[in-house]
Amino acid sequence: MTADEKSSVRLCSMALVVVALTGVFLVEQVIQPSYWIKTAIKVAAFSVPVILYSFWSDKGILESINLRKISRPAPLILCMLLFFTGVMLLFFIFHNQLDLAGIKQSLMQKENLTKSNCLFVFSYIVLCNSFLEEAFFRGFVSRLFSSEKTGSLLSTFTKFMILKKIDIKVSADMAGFLLSAVLFSLYHIGIFITWFNVGMFILCVAGLAGVGLFLQWIAEKFHSIAASYVVHASANISINLIGALLIFEIIGN
Repeated sequence: MTADEKSSVRLCSMALVVVALTGVFLVEQVIQPSYWIKTAIKVAAFSVPVILYSFWSDKGILESINLRKISRPAPLILCMLLFFTGVMLLFFIFHNQLDLAGIKQSLMQKENLTKSNCLFVFSYIVLCNSFLEEAFFRGFVSRLFSSEKTGSLLSTFTKFMILKKIDIKVSADMAGFLLSAVLFSLYHIGIFITWFNVGMFILCVAGLAGVGLFLQWIAEKFHSIAASYVVHASANISINLIGALLIFEIIGN
């Protein structure tokens, strides 16, 4: 494949990523179908760009999403415990700032969750959705957007908007990591846009971008999204535990 062909594949794949994320947001906020229809659309939206990129670039899907066996899984246990504990602590610290009744209403009306189906849905989120997001954002998008041109654009933007007197150079890899983290954060806006006040909303968006960067660091450290997946899943366990406590009316009354 020539350099021009590689560039065309990259640009087409980037456009597909933007279309996929825009489509997921519109489905979440405008169309608002049932949870499982929405889930099927998201699976398709996140899978098609990866499959097409793999076909166009002659790379395997596992290579395209950076999925391989972890050689040293033991250190991940500490990260999983820290993520689980951290989410629970943040919730109990800031729960007075949250609209718990609104969150519960959103889960039960918008997502159609009930006491009979929520545990099944939460299990899907932990086991499958966590992997889908890691494969898409940490495995695929971060590498797709890693290029010298992207790094140069981010360097220019940062210098112009924030630090005009400081010459900051963003590497190709860091450009991909940053854009992946930002897109990961913005993607979640459609889910929790009505849950928080403005201050908490901004804090949550910034926090999610930071989480995205940390998960990216884990994926790079262990050379596989399998590592970031198990950590992501542990965070989702704590989030879904809070959701279950709300739905079963153990908290938030």
